Amino acid sequence: MKNKKVVVDAKQCANIARILQKLNFRSSFLKREYLTFESDKETKLRAYFYSVAICHQTRTLASKKLGIVGWDYLERVYVDLAKGRSKLLDPEFLSNQTTDQLTLELAKFFSDNGNPQNCTLDRLPERANLIIDASQKLVKNHKGSVSDLISASSGNIEGNKGMYDLLDEFEAYSDPLRKKSGVFIKFMSDAKLIEINDPENFIPIMDYHMQRVLLRLGCIVVNDQQLLSALRNKEPLKSDAHTRSSSIEALRIIANESGHTLMSMNDFFYPLGRSCCKEKTLCKDGVCNKDPCTFNLVVDLPSHNDCIFNGTCKGSKDENYRNLWEPMVDTNYY
Repeated sequence: MKNKKVVVDAKQCANIARILQKLNFRSSFLKREYLTFESDKETKLRAYFYSVAICHQTRTLASKKLGIVGWDYLERVYVDLAKGRSKLLDPEFLSNQTTDQLTLELAKFFSDNGNPQNCTLDRLPERANLIIDASQKLVKNHKGSVSDLISASSGNIEGNKGMYDLLDEFEAYSDPLRKKSGVFIKFMSDAKLIEINDPENFIPIMDYHMQRVLLRLGCIVVNDQQLLSALRNKEPLKSDAHTRSSSIEALRIIANESGHTLMSMNDFFYPLGRSCCKEKTLCKDGVCNKDPCTFNLVVDLPSHNDCIFNGTCKGSKDENYRNLWEPMVDTNYY
């Protein structure tokens, strides 16, 4: 294990798990509009399918008008598209769009005033192509129906014709570590649109916020000095395979030790990374990166004057850990 570039510190994972044992989620978290808006099942599935398909590298995405950024903005737009029965949720329409046509349509919706010049969603042609690919395959292989796609799994995540297997055919969902597939499955489950037979086969969702948090917590440890330097200096990397796979292994340990589900790991560490542990750290700076704090909105905390992990987190005591950053890689996996 010592010769691996990145290793899991199982003892530290257990330390973090003991803190999670005492925490629960706020009931309001699963009552937000994205999960509860009234619509037919197919429309909701399409909203989740397409919004997750283009959810990667959203660092520039922001609405000054609404005061929201990143994923929150994606949620808002796709709820509006669903409620308005938009053609941007119609696989037949989308499958016949050119990249330029769909790029323009997306730019309008991700602009505060409908002017595509003011769009804050970047990499638009790439996202448009992911939507077109997904739509064409939905039409060809599943009668243009996300419901048909999901029904073919019979409620199984893993195995032949399991959800992971079925989603593999779409370029947007081709990540071998299943981040987008996991997010899509989680939203369907949270919205009570599916029942999962084999939750033990769920692969913990892993994006850049969560890798940063697990590095700073000390749940994963970097042995390679060149990689360590790149993480601290935010240098571009060709791959994040070592940190990402070790992070997934760490979350499996934390879930098992804490008693929380594999699927819920994202709900703890993703909002923590978005707000309490980013450029600013709550333990060091005394304030979060977002107001209101996303972690405090999701998790029912006794108080939020200090980070719940302060003292146990290695980064709260050692700036060498606190200065670690997520791997800077160019990817559409997350």
